[in-house]
Amino acid sequence: MLRGLLTHKLRLALSALAVILGTMFISAAFVAGDTFSQGFTALFSTVNRDIDVEVTAKDTTPGGQQQQFGSPTALLDQKDVDTVSKVDGVEKVTPGVFSAGARVIGTDGKVIGGNGPPQQGIAWQNDDPLIQLRQGRPPAADNEIAINQGLAETGGFSLGGTADVITLQPRTPYKIVGIFGFPGDRPSLAGETTVAFTLAQAQLVLLNAPGMFTSIDATAAAGVSDTVLRDRIAAALPNEVVRTGAQVAEEQQSATSSFVNILKTGLVVFALIGMFTGAFLIFNTFSMLVAQRTRELALYRSFGASRGQVNRSVLAESVLLGLAASIVGLGLGILVGYILNKALQSFIDASLPVSGVVVRAYAVISTLLVGTAFTVVAALIPALRASRVPPIAAMREAVTPDKPLTRLTIAGAVILAAGALLLGLGVGHVGNPPKWLTLGIGSALCFLGVALLAPIISRPLTTAAGKAFAWSAPGQIGARNTGRNPRRTAVTAAALMIGVALATGAGVFAQSAKAGISNAFERDVNAQLAVTTSFSNGPGAAAGFPPQLEQTMAALPGVRTAVALRGDTVNLNGSDRFVQAGDAQAASTIFNLQPVAGNVRQLNPGEALLDQDTANALHVGVGNTVTMRTARGQPVGLDVVGIFKPNQAISSSLISSADAGGFRSPFAQSGFVQVDSDSQVPQVRAELDKLFADNPEVTVNDQSQLIDQANNFVDILLGIVNTLLALTIIVAVLGVVNTLLLSVFERTRELGLIRAVGMSRSQVARMITVESVLISVFGAALGIVIGVGLGVSIVAALGDEFLSLTVPWTYLVITLALAVLAGAIAAVLPAIRAARLNVLQAIAYE
Repeated sequence: MLRGLLTHKLRLALSALAVILGTMFISAAFVAGDTFSQGFTALFSTVNRDIDVEVTAKDTTPGGQQQQFGSPTALLDQKDVDTVSKVDGVEKVTPGVFSAGARVIGTDGKVIGGNGPPQQGIAWQNDDPLIQLRQGRPPAADNEIAINQGLAETGGFSLGGTADVITLQPRTPYKIVGIFGFPGDRPSLAGETTVAFTLAQAQLVLLNAPGMFTSIDATAAAGVSDTVLRDRIAAALPNEVVRTGAQVAEEQQSATSSFVNILKTGLVVFALIGMFTGAFLIFNTFSMLVAQRTRELALYRSFGASRGQVNRSVLAESVLLGLAASIVGLGLGILVGYILNKALQSFIDASLPVSGVVVRAYAVISTLLVGTAFTVVAALIPALRASRVPPIAAMREAVTPDKPLTRLTIAGAVILAAGALLLGLGVGHVGNPPKWLTLGIGSALCFLGVALLAPIISRPLTTAAGKAFAWSAPGQIGARNTGRNPRRTAVTAAALMIGVALATGAGVFAQSAKAGISNAFERDVNAQLAVTTSFSNGPGAAAGFPPQLEQTMAALPGVRTAVALRGDTVNLNGSDRFVQAGDAQAASTIFNLQPVAGNVRQLNPGEALLDQDTANALHVGVGNTVTMRTARGQPVGLDVVGIFKPNQAISSSLISSADAGGFRSPFAQSGFVQVDSDSQVPQVRAELDKLFADNPEVTVNDQSQLIDQANNFVDILLGIVNTLLALTIIVAVLGVVNTLLLSVFERTRELGLIRAVGMSRSQVARMITVESVLISVFGAALGIVIGVGLGVSIVAALGDEFLSLTVPWTYLVITLALAVLAGAIAAVLPAIRAARLNVLQAIAYE
């Protein structure tokens, strides 16, 4: 068995490639995820290493502190500081101010950073061991700041210069009096930008709450443990959150775990898809090997080998192949994991304090087990087939003929019907199981059913497609060869079918999403221009513009209607809900708001328009009063004067701007402008550009640009999916190569005979190429049909207004053309091997 395995090195390498690629992605996912996670663990340990106990306010504000707008609102005061300082065992108390949302304007007029690490502001603390002053001095006046070295280098700032900073207050110039770094000679902890203000200024511009703090750090006296001090402070401040530094680091780390886990899960899923595709390659390889070694296996049986010995021999080959390939894949995956980790850090614009890679035992064991298990399972049926070779087969040359396809066809039809039924139930929302579960099981059954039916339909389909090559003898023979062994053709094509089906389904969904987005804008937004705000600044950012500019926009020449919307999460009758404040009459005109009850009109203070979903959830109607509690204000009663049907442009309740004083951010986050005529759009847009020229976080776009921005996100997701599915396509192409190479070996005498009767080397090469192209086109055609069906089913099942069923015909044609190209590429090596056969040796082949 070992000699037989090592004799055919090319065959061994091609079979191993599928396992290598799959296990490489699995191990890369584990290694990259674990290394990335370890980097954050080291980061948060560094940040909190000098904290014994930290006190923060218990957050009872609507929606919690992690808001897209505004700044922290759960705060501590001087009484809390005094209480902590009196606790037995406290040596030192340091109150602090921290908030994400201090954005520095660069020399190009744009905000620095914002795509990854936070843009944060702090109050300077003279004895903070985490911050090391590198140049200058701490800020001492309200118009002075110190910035971290990374920000200084990125923005080109120097000591004594000026930097404009946007906080809860509009763009304000500050003098740079200090530049600081962090332990380990780091210019930043992880690529973040940090601006340090005086304590009073930080409380004003970061919190809008003079005299308040976001945290209190307590240092334990000698002989007092962190946990003991924590418990004592918790007893003194029972209504606040008290944690040790280690607990803070652990909680911060857990906040990043969800992202890392999603990343690892996604990569592993695509790797398993690649492994599943590779299983077809391995199954086909071992099936052909068993068929080609019929006489050899029969001789073993005639010498006294039992069925179990033959079976174990073939399975042992698969174990060695899977284990060896998995070891190689593991090694390559560690390298890819290192590269992927660096790419992730680059993507989030961070440099985490971790070097090398983290390879955990579970990653090694899982990778080797999965790779070996897939290989063994794929070889199981061929192994059973090998054990059933009768000893009498050693006396004849013919290989064992294929069994009838009747049972396989019936099973495939039943499974396909069951899958189609489940898809129908999912689309019709019938039954108790979750919709995604019904669709998932139905899709899997459809894949399996079509794979089982593929042999019976391969011959007629490949024969029909082969007519395109009927103009030459090599083309005719190649088409006939493709239909000679329908099982082999079907198994080879099934691998390509999976990848193409998934890519096609994703394409249908993406195109439907883009069409739905376009339709939603055209249907629900009667504004030619929109004022948009960058929300890339993370939780707590207060990007936007003064809501008073709503009147200025409306007064511009050529403007018919304008609205500025300022939003936040509030508490309505005990339920957290997102609401927006602005001119309700203008919003009704621009967003086509349809009243369900009452009137959609201009709101007075103390009035509200509820969207239908909120009204139903709160069980209120027109004439009722709801109690609204904002993050910063006192509870107020709002009279419901109207209920409207939400749409894709606006689905949140509306209140008067006068009632939005307690919102986290004082700024409006978006604005929409309806122009009298399209010819006036350029003029109005120019005026809006002038109006917001001093605000680098605000952009004026027309409707087509908004649609393009939304569609660009869909394109990015589709590109990521297709890139990962490329692994499946590569494995499928390797399967075609492997099948053709083994087929050439199997047909050595046949190829020698057709060469002997006059077929040239180039004609043999064309014949093999036709076979490869037909197999690839057959697999791609099946994949396109299944993919379109799945995509249509998913779009119909979701039934979202953001989805408008669209079949991307150009995408499908390109996919089919790429399948032809893949078939031609896959045929290169087998065609060369077939063309170079020595005629006399082939005829004399035994």
